[in-house]
Amino acid sequence: MDCPVCKNAGLTREKLEQDLIAYACAQCGGRMIVANDYSHWLEKQQGTLPEKPFSDISLEIHDVEKAKFCPECSRLMVKYKVGHGLDFKIDRCGGCGGVWLDANEWEAMKDRNLHDEINSVFTAPWQAGVRQEQNSQTLDVLYSKKFGDQDYTKIKEIRSWLDAHPKRQAILHFLSDDSPYKA
Repeated sequence: MDCPVCKNAGLTREKLEQDLIAYACAQCGGRMIVANDYSHWLEKQQGTLPEKPFSDISLEIHDVEKAKFCPECSRLMVKYKVGHGLDFKIDRCGGCGGVWLDANEWEAMKDRNLHDEINSVFTAPWQAGVRQEQNSQTLDVLYSKKFGDQDYTKIKEIRSWLDAHPKRQAILHFLSDDSPYKA
């Protein structure tokens, strides 16, 4: 197998985890995980690990944006956003199901305990969640610009308090009434 990024560099077998072999490129640091190898590894796990919160690890991710062809079956690979605080895409072959991870992407996913959920990244519900996450981030930036950082922080505090309040509806009616003190 040749590297789909470097084109002429061969991939060598590498032990990625106990019972999981990947094919690595020494030039770009990318790795190919064969679908059956990953499935067998998952079967040996004791279920998926709980997702860990984002940590400020200092891994440099080299997310290669150009299209890749699968080193195993030569089909075009499709990019999927990982989300969950990770701002890169992983590549999956629609033919054989193999996955290409650019340099340090496995480590970043492992740091969040997402390495055992790679197959989930390719599902419609996961991708819908990624889009929702992006929409929320976009709206967060827009609201911060509209209200200013300090006011927006206060608004979010009030909203959080209001969402948990047992008399939420009554408070909302009071706030939306132009003259709540008129009889």
